[in-house]
Amino acid sequence: MQRRWAEKEAKMQDIIKNLDWNALFAMDENDDFSRTLEQILWSFVTKRVDGDFDLSNLNHTQKVLFLVLEMESATQADALPNFFEEGFSVYGREAVQALDEIGASQCAAALNVAVDTLPNGIYPKGDKEFWDSIMSGKNSDIWDKANSVLVDYTDGWFPDLCRTYTEVHQDMIQAG
Repeated sequence: MQRRWAEKEAKMQDIIKNLDWNALFAMDENDDFSRTLEQILWSFVTKRVDGDFDLSNLNHTQKVLFLVLEMESATQADALPNFFEEGFSVYGREAVQALDEIGASQCAAALNVAVDTLPNGIYPKGDKEFWDSIMSGKNSDIWDKANSVLVDYTDGWFPDLCRTYTEVHQDMIQAG
C-alpha cells in the first residue's frame, strides 16, 4: 500500500514539475486530479507584501478552480475564516462567483451571506472584534452555516465538480 502511494505521489509530482497537462487529464481519481491541479496552479500565484495572494497570473478559468480548491482546503482542514486569514481576504466575492460557476450554487449562496458581513466585502485580517463576531458574536450563525454548507459538500464533492468544470474548459486551464 505504501509503495503504491509513493508511486502515485511521484507521478503527481512529475506532472506538477513538467506541467504535463496530458498526464493530468489522464488521471483516474478526481481527488488526485484536483490535488495535482491545485499544486500546478500554485506555481502561478505570488504572495503580496500585505500577505494576501496575487492571482493576476491566473486566467479566469484557472482562478475559478484555484479559489474553489483553496476554499475546500481551508474549510475541510479547519474553518471558513481561515480561507480569508491565510491570504484570500480580498477574494470573497470572487470565491462566491467561482463556486457558482462550477455548479456549487448552494455553497455560493451561503458564502455570499457570509461575505455580506465583511466591511466592503473585504475580510479584515487581524481584527479581533470582527473575529469575535464570527466566532461567537452577532455573525457567528451566518459563518457557521456557510462553513457547514461548504464542509458538507451540499452541491456535490468539489473534486468531482472541479473535474467536470476543468474538462469543459480544458483549453483555458492549459493557457497561460
